[in-house]
Amino acid sequence: MKKTFIQYVSLLAFCVAAIVLYTSCEKEIDINIDAPKNALVVEGHIENGLPPYVLLTKNSAFFGNIDINDIASYFVSGAKITVTTDNDSVQLQEYSSAFLELLPDSVVLALADQFGLDIQSVDDFPPIIIYTVPFDETDFVGVIGKSYDLRIEIDDKIITSTTTLPEPVFFDSLWIKPPANPALADSFFQFRGQLKDPIAPGNYYRYFTQADGGPWLLSGQTVFDDGFFNGKDFQIFIPKGRPIGSFGGDIDFETDGLWTAQDTICTVKLSMIDKAHYEFWRTLEANRSSQGNPFGSVVYVKSNVKGALGIWGGYSSITGSYNRFP
Repeated sequence: MKKTFIQYVSLLAFCVAAIVLYTSCEKEIDINIDAPKNALVVEGHIENGLPPYVLLTKNSAFFGNIDINDIASYFVSGAKITVTTDNDSVQLQEYSSAFLELLPDSVVLALADQFGLDIQSVDDFPPIIIYTVPFDETDFVGVIGKSYDLRIEIDDKIITSTTTLPEPVFFDSLWIKPPANPALADSFFQFRGQLKDPIAPGNYYRYFTQADGGPWLLSGQTVFDDGFFNGKDFQIFIPKGRPIGSFGGDIDFETDGLWTAQDTICTVKLSMIDKAHYEFWRTLEANRSSQGNPFGSVVYVKSNVKGALGIWGGYSSITGSYNRFP
């Protein structure tokens, strides 16, 4: 099963390089790796129009064995979690995985991808714990332009973080075109968009894609910034996300990101995020892409959480679609 907990990720490149370097030697090399210090991992998000949610788990050594039947043991129960904005706050309530069926499918997707699961339905999920707003406070949702403070109290620990929901931006137009390789034109196509980046520098984006009303999918690289096109109009290729549970498997790079002839309605959700949120996903995706490469650079995953590992991130999202056969 895929290891997704953020700990000891840099050791993979080191170990693979050591194996390559000493292949010609007959002496067996044993590498003893100390167990990581106990830490908590936060994955929490809030999106415009949607309530906040937080996952709180224990960390694990990169080379440790994580079994699907043991996942429940990593989730932390009994935490007091509060989200505050302006003069309004809400204490999140703890729910079991049965609550998943009430969450947006983008949240369910994120959970499935985190554990490397090919989820066909909510019933396939192992027991987990989610913190979100109580049923009687569903009016506490993300509002564009606001900042949200997270505070977690568990045992003798206090964990804090802050995120913002920037002003959103969306594509001026969406269209399709044939792939670069004409031999693939009968089976695949590109999905593209034109975007006007705001004049003020420092804009950060993350996107999700959806085909024909299916789940939101993620590609290998989901974030980008305006470092090279600040304030300009530019065109962008919008890759179709990979199937759930496919990360870490074999990738056909010639067709990766292309949409198939069976896809009728191509949907993209473009989210503006703040810099700290962007840096988390940028470094996490760079780390994931370098795993198994003995010549790859070591990438440490950046966190915006104080007192733990992980992310508390806000999304300002707009969704749009292109119908191939209107």
